[in-house]
Formats: sequence, structure tokens, C-alpha cells
Amino acid sequence: MTRLRAGFMPKAFRLPSPPEAEPTRPAKGALQPDPSFRRLLGETQWRSLVPAVRERFSWKPAAGVALRYVGAMEVVRSSRIGWLVAQLFRVIGTPLAPHRGDEVPVTVTLRLAPDGKGVVWHRLYRFPGRHPVACQSVKEASERHGLVERVGAGIGMWLRLSAREGALHFESTGYFWRLGRFHLRLPDWLTPGVLRVAHIDEGCGRFRFRIAVEHPRFGELFFQDGVFRSQMEVAPWTASSCS
Repeated sequence: MTRLRAGFMPKAFRLPSPPEAEPTRPAKGALQPDPSFRRLLGETQWRSLVPAVRERFSWKPAAGVALRYVGAMEVVRSSRIGWLVAQLFRVIGTPLAPHRGDEVPVTVTLRLAPDGKGVVWHRLYRFPGRHPVACQSVKEASERHGLVERVGAGIGMWLRLSAREGALHFESTGYFWRLGRFHLRLPDWLTPGVLRVAHIDEGCGRFRFRIAVEHPRFGELFFQDGVFRSQMEVAPWTASSCS
């Protein structure tokens, strides 16, 4: 039988799509199903993602389990204004990398949030000659607000999902300050601009993670681009023998 390379599916087999089987759990109790990304994208866009991306976003860590990705940001850059914004944001938990660099080793760890509703995304940057820098946020999907990403001090953003050319894209649609049950929208001039994130599968268990923040007046403030792989195989098609 001919074996397809990771992330590849001939167009002839894409439409019509047969009923999708449940993803295979890699280890008993390690992960739990997460239908939120599929629900937010809608069935048509969800099926347009390459299989490896669908698999990664079909699960979330179970309580007490960490899902870890390792790799390097090939570039971490910021404008002068972006650098200043990153320093100011340290007071709410350092959601943005405060340094610049190339080929920066990064570890991304996902854990279930203490309330069990969201997932904590913890990014650890190891800039050469500096102490490690931790950036953390919580992503949570809800019926009322869609996908929300929270940083510190009640600050967060609403995110819109889309699928393009088999990749999963996130784009911020506004920032808020959470006050109890209420989400108070922040004026655009108080925000760093539009956040865009792309998750692009590169086959063999690897994926590209790209982050850009663009201000409507000051242009690009931040940009990061790197390749990562999982320390835990989470899909049958990522287990291929690739160099």
C-alpha cells in the first residue's frame, strides 16, 4: 500500500468527504476531546484543514497533564514602539516577548486551566545571554463570546478563526477588560493593534507558528515565525519516519 506523506491528501479524495472518524487518543487519560475549534470554524472550514491540524485542535490536555511543543522562533522582532509596548505589558504578566532575536529556542506548554474551561498556553523563550522569559495566556471558547484569549489583569481579546490553504488562522477582532461578568471593550488607541496567528502544518509532525501584531497607525509592532514539533505524538500521521 502506498503511504501518503504527512499533511498530504490528493484533491480527488477531498470531496465529497466521508463521515469523519473520532481521532485516536495517544495515551489513556492524557487528552480529552475538544470540539470547540470545529464548532467555531463550521464543518466546511474544519474539513478544509489538513488532517494533522485537525488532529492537533481536536484535543486538549486532561487535568494534571501537560502537552508540550518544542522548537525555535527563527525570528523574533519588534519595532521601537512594539518593544516599548512589550516592556509596559510586563505588569500584566508579560504576554509579549520583550526581547528580539534569531533562532530563539522556545517551549510551548499547554495545560488545562484551573477552572477546567480554558487551556493555558505557556511559552518559554530562551534568548541567548538572557534569563528565560515566560509569556502566558488562556484560550477559552464560549457560546456567548466565541474564542477568547486572556492575559493578565483581566485584559484579553476576542479571536476570529478561519481556514485558508489547509492552515488555521486566528485574528483578533477587539480587546476587552474583564470586570466580573462583563467584558468592557477597549478603544483601539489603547491596544497594540490587530493580532494575527497562523498554524501551518509542515509535515512529519512539524508545524509553523507565526505571530504578527499590526497597529493601524504605527504598522507592524511584533513579528515571530518558527517551527515546532510535539514531544508527544498526537496523531497517526505524525508518526512517520521523517528526518
